[in-house]
Amino acid sequence: MNFKDLLLSVGSLSPAQDNTLSEDELRELEDALIDSRIEESKKNILVKEFFKKPAKTIYKHPQYAFLISIPVALMAFTVGMIFAWGTVLIDDVIIFTILISITPPAIAYHKKYKNTDNVEEYLPVFLRDVSEMSKAGLTLPRAVNTVAKGEYGALTKEVQHMDSSMSWGVSFEHTLLNFARRVNTPIIERSVALITQASRAGGKVSSVLEAAARDAREVKVLERERNGNMMVYVVISYMSFFVFIFVIAMLTSSFVPAMAEAGKAASAAGAGSQFIGAFDPSVYSRLMMHTAVLQGFMSGLVAGQMGEGSVYQGLKHSIVLTLIAWTVFTFLI
Repeated sequence: MNFKDLLLSVGSLSPAQDNTLSEDELRELEDALIDSRIEESKKNILVKEFFKKPAKTIYKHPQYAFLISIPVALMAFTVGMIFAWGTVLIDDVIIFTILISITPPAIAYHKKYKNTDNVEEYLPVFLRDVSEMSKAGLTLPRAVNTVAKGEYGALTKEVQHMDSSMSWGVSFEHTLLNFARRVNTPIIERSVALITQASRAGGKVSSVLEAAARDAREVKVLERERNGNMMVYVVISYMSFFVFIFVIAMLTSSFVPAMAEAGKAASAAGAGSQFIGAFDPSVYSRLMMHTAVLQGFMSGLVAGQMGEGSVYQGLKHSIVLTLIAWTVFTFLI
């Protein structure tokens, strides 16, 4: 079966188009079909890896943590609703269902962020060492083999992986490209693109590696400065939340009981029964708790986006602030 017959069989090419498409158009269809099949196979591989090694897959792809946390959260929600239905404990069930569903992804995203940051910190050192070895006259495979015996923090395993790959005959360029696909961070992709493009243009490898190391180091310095400058907004998010909690707590503990007493007095006197006499303090206290919990959750997401550049990084802040709001209204008010 030729490629045209294959396109007809999968429905990418209709019989009416069979005789109208040129060779170039058929080649474009072929490339598109191959790319779609490759993407489908990658998804299947990820699913198989998840079921074989869930911890390793979640470490690389934190979004897969939702596949575990959401079913567990739904089970907890079902059990909680059975026992809490018709009571105010429904609020607690809903709150902890949400917390259970986001806690594993929050931990996974935080670990990946810390590991990625550690890898990027050691990347300039690794590139500089390889450059020095290359200047000393070693070939690139030998230079990588030599530096693989050193310590590069979270990058050590990746360096050893590159050494093993090159020992099997894979070129330095393809080894770097595979490394960039595995780690997949902007700084590493930028450095690898710089090295590969300069190598293809015929530049001196040691000079290219040194320039890439300098570029990666400068980018990390700018990133640290940015994180330091934006950290103040995380502090502001926490402080504004605590001020909000304090105001809400004061209203709930002082204003609401006073209004309830005023409502009772008005009812006893036969006046104001349509408004203040029907004042229910438990309803307003519950409304205040809902407001505080929502404020805590959303403030955490804002803190993550502004302070660390990712909403997913804000999940850990949301968990902390939501638990603080729940604790204040459950045990202190």
